[in-house]
Amino acid sequence: MVNIVVIIACFGTAAIVYYGNEKANDRKVVSLVGSTTKLTIPPSTAVDGTPGTDPDVTLVAGPVDMSARNFLITGSDNGACVDPDSPYASAFGNRNGLGERADTIMILRLDPTTNAGAVLSFPRDLWVKIAGKKSRSRINSAFNRDDPNTLVLTIWENFGIPVDHYVNVDFCAFKKIVDAVGGVRVPFATPIRDRNTGLNIENAGCHRFDGEEGLAYVRSRKLFYYDNDSQSWKQDPAADRGRISRQQDFLRRALQKALDVGAGSPTVAKDLIDAALEFVILDDQLTPGKLLELAQAMRNLDPATLKTYQVEGLGKLINGQSVIEPKLETDTMQSVLAVFQGEARLVDAPEQLVEVPAPETSAPTTTTRSTGSSTTAVSGTTTTLPPVFVESNSVGVLPTDDPACR
Repeated sequence: MVNIVVIIACFGTAAIVYYGNEKANDRKVVSLVGSTTKLTIPPSTAVDGTPGTDPDVTLVAGPVDMSARNFLITGSDNGACVDPDSPYASAFGNRNGLGERADTIMILRLDPTTNAGAVLSFPRDLWVKIAGKKSRSRINSAFNRDDPNTLVLTIWENFGIPVDHYVNVDFCAFKKIVDAVGGVRVPFATPIRDRNTGLNIENAGCHRFDGEEGLAYVRSRKLFYYDNDSQSWKQDPAADRGRISRQQDFLRRALQKALDVGAGSPTVAKDLIDAALEFVILDDQLTPGKLLELAQAMRNLDPATLKTYQVEGLGKLINGQSVIEPKLETDTMQSVLAVFQGEARLVDAPEQLVEVPAPETSAPTTTTRSTGSSTTAVSGTTTTLPPVFVESNSVGVLPTDDPACR
């Protein structure tokens, strides 16, 4: 999940431009629907997320931002690079006989003209209509890492969001990239643990994750924190949504670390690209030239301003399955969707982290974090798209705000 931003940043390092171009022919690629026939924004979207027209009909509702690009990022299982005796081996899981499923599904939107970025995550249990089928199912059932088009069209048909590029990141890539940048540091208000993944942070404060431990952290769905008031362990009530929020926070921190060490170290940048080429799948239109162009355009991106969102929804029991039914009619979700559909420009606003109290106590979350104001409109920009201010909807047990921990 962190790889595309990291690799884009490192491709911008002049010292490894030649190396990146030479090695780029070794990259794993797939063909993406819409690469030759562009999908456009449907004129209407129902409350349940179903567009008013078929996705192959070319209709445009209004002005569309053509400068920004949407990257579909998926994370998939791969335990080939983990030591079975590692305390975090359980974080990689054993998928034998379980079929292929996406561990992470998100859209990363990057706008080179405004140096702005945003992430929209899709909970794995979202109950949606699967493209090409009459029935509904969990969104991660549409995932196939070697053929992303069913997932691309499922996102299009349910949310009206087009996908420009595709990046699949497996567990091995995550591990190697975190290790290549020297680990990622994250501050915690209390000790945390998850016995299902082997995660066990015994002390509050700034903690450095290596690749395997970092995976145990971002995969944690049953995270517990130590409550000092009751002197007992309590579970994060946000469950999978809390996990998504921590993934997004880790993405921001990993990007900052890559920029800190990768831009000045050709060796680190080389290791990052090697990991990406070995374990990351890209769409065939994401050429070295486009990566370099995007890297140069995004060189002023501040990871602290990367906005993070989740698709809202209501938990339901359908056919004996615990699922999340998308809730798209709220003002917040309509504004978020407008950004990722290209119908509005994202304008930076103070980030709001929503506190979700655990039973009988409050989880140690940061309720408000100001990212400061920054200009998102570039002088001379002629776009007529309306700007929107949307607060991030992160929830759950989250790291504290410690600028020194990076």
